[in-house]
Amino acid sequence: MEGVTLTTERLILRCPSVADVDRVLSICEDPEIVAFTTVPHPYRLEDAKAFVTEIIPAGWASGTGLAWGIYAKDHNELLGLVSLSRIEAGSAELGYWLDSEVRGQGLMTEAAARVVDYAFAPAPDGLHLRRLGWEAVADNVASAGVARKLGFRWEGLRREAADRLGTIYDLSYAGLLRSDDRSGFNPWPARPEAA
Repeated sequence: MEGVTLTTERLILRCPSVADVDRVLSICEDPEIVAFTTVPHPYRLEDAKAFVTEIIPAGWASGTGLAWGIYAKDHNELLGLVSLSRIEAGSAELGYWLDSEVRGQGLMTEAAARVVDYAFAPAPDGLHLRRLGWEAVADNVASAGVARKLGFRWEGLRREAADRLGTIYDLSYAGLLRSDDRSGFNPWPARPEAA
């Protein structure tokens, strides 16, 4: 499968290139990304190069992992990444990370919503998946906020399910079906521990 470019009102989503390696390195050194994702730590230049030149192209080639760099239409600098991983049997996992300098502007929600639309759209304009999953460290309130805005339904909490750099975390998880109404009220627990 070849890389697919997607657009939104403010953004272009496309495969990152070698020109983005330094930005990937810089963004993935962010303490929140280190704490809340599975990026290697410490994150080195070799990790960023391998991610852009090997991991992302291999995912697209196999069709099992699709990653889009997020770029503002008026600026060609990488802002973050949104991906569909573990694509098989009609389902996939949605993941994302964003540069701390541009958080709080709705960019991730906008980018991820476009990827969700693509995931559920019938071929040839999309993947026609039936389900998307989302999972994050329970302390990652920002990621949960994006998932909720996208219409993901709270499905639970896996207690002490992640060891990230020696810290044990609970994992929140949610799901979205192609048939779900994404526009209505979508209650999540105020705190995952309350679920």
